Amino acid sequence: MKGRLAVRGIFSGVSVALLLMLAPIVGNTQVKQLGAGATSQDFITGLSPTPGQPAVKFRGIRVLNANPADNAEEAAGPAVAVDIKFALNSAALTDEAKKTLKQMAAAMKSQELTPYHFLLEGHTDTTGRPDYNMELSKKRAEAVRTYLSGSLGVDAQRLEAIGRGQTSLLDPAHPESPVNRRVQVVNLGG
Repeated sequence: MKGRLAVRGIFSGVSVALLLMLAPIVGNTQVKQLGAGATSQDFITGLSPTPGQPAVKFRGIRVLNANPADNAEEAAGPAVAVDIKFALNSAALTDEAKKTLKQMAAAMKSQELTPYHFLLEGHTDTTGRPDYNMELSKKRAEAVRTYLSGSLGVDAQRLEAIGRGQTSLLDPAHPESPVNRRVQVVNLGG
């Protein structure tokens, strides 16, 4: 009992953002890739729980397990990787990115996805310094969250944004590949 209390004490002052930053992503085998021309229906399909699967319950922010199958209590829902375009070395959204985010917002406000909360993860490739990539990925994830909530009307309380930098490559065999530069959206449950 004392050991558990000591651990709680250590983590009581740690911010939610830091815990999320240190948490591993959902296993890549569950991540569907959506191109820049993704429609709202593509997002609905990619982020909707599989029929017959137990519902993922959102109980506030939690650390995601690297392999959700290992622990059903920590399992996250479906995830999609989206190619969101930003200005070079910037968190400024391009016009192309805004079109994609408009489709994402329509999906998030749809009847199928309205009950759910989402984690927006910013990812980079391995070009650049790891600390720079981490900061850039945080800013990009936050830019997506801000645009979805501020400009497109998605309830900000349903969205969390974190940066993962180059820590979770979608294509580890090609660490500098553009496929690794993405925003990943994870359904955290309802």
